[in-house]
Amino acid sequence: MTRSNRRPLLAGAVAATAALATGLLAACSSGQVAQTAGIEPAVPGVSAQTVGYPVYVRNAFLDYAEPKGYPQGAKVPVALWIFNNSHQPVSLVSVTAAEGNQPVQVVLSTGSSVAPSASNAPACSVPVSPSAVPLPSTTVSNSAPTPSASKASPSASKPSGSASASASATASPSPSASPSPSAAGATTIKVTIPAGGCVELSKRAAQYLQAVDLPNALGNQDALAVTFGFTTADGQSLSTGAPLSLPVAPPAGPGPRPSPTGE
Repeated sequence: MTRSNRRPLLAGAVAATAALATGLLAACSSGQVAQTAGIEPAVPGVSAQTVGYPVYVRNAFLDYAEPKGYPQGAKVPVALWIFNNSHQPVSLVSVTAAEGNQPVQVVLSTGSSVAPSASNAPACSVPVSPSAVPLPSTTVSNSAPTPSASKASPSASKPSGSASASASATASPSPSASPSPSAAGATTIKVTIPAGGCVELSKRAAQYLQAVDLPNALGNQDALAVTFGFTTADGQSLSTGAPLSLPVAPPAGPGPRPSPTGE
C-alpha cells in the first residue's frame, strides 16, 4: 500500500472516531437533569392575587409551634405580606378560615412592633408614587386613657392628702378598664395598604392575624383553608378566590437534643 492510499484511510478513521465521540457525549447528556430543577423554594408560604386586581398576598403561612403541632382549641398565628400595586388604597376587611369542614375564627392581634415603620422586616419595593404614599396604616379599636387624670395633678399639691390619694386611686384603674374586644384580638379586621405599598402581618410586625379556638388538633403536616377579602377606596370588593391552603412553616432551627435516659 502506498502513502497516497494510506492518507484517505487515516482521514476516514479520524472522522469516524470524532463522530462516535460526539454521539456518546450527546447520549450521556440527554438523560441528565440539572440539579437545581428539583430544588424547592426556600419560602414556605403560599401566594395569590385577587381576582382581576393587582393586590397580592405573598408568603402566607402558619407559624411553627412545636413538633406535635397545635392542640385542639389553640391559637395559630398567621404571617403574610400584602402588596398593593394599584393607584388607590386597599383594605383587608375579611379573613375566612376552615379546618376541614369546620369554620375557624380569625382575629387581628397586636404584634411586637410599636409601629408599622418599626418592623425589623425588609422594606417594601419602590411605590408607584413615593411622595403620595403614607405609612401603612392599620385600624384597631383602642380606647386611650382620657387626659382628665393629668388635669387633677395641680390640685394634688394642696395639703389635703386624702383628696390626692383618692384622686390617684380613681385614676389608676382607668387604663386597665378598656379591654380588647377579644382576649386574642379584634374580631373586626381592617388593615389598609397604601397605593403602591405593602404591609406585613406577623408577630414581629405591628399587627398579625390569629386563627383561634381550633375545632381539632392541627399537625405540622396539615393546613388551614383561608380566603382573604379586600375593599378598594372606591368601593370595589376583592377576593383571593378559592381558599388558600396555608401550611405550617418549618422550624427555624434544629430542635433541642434529647437528654440521656440516665438523667
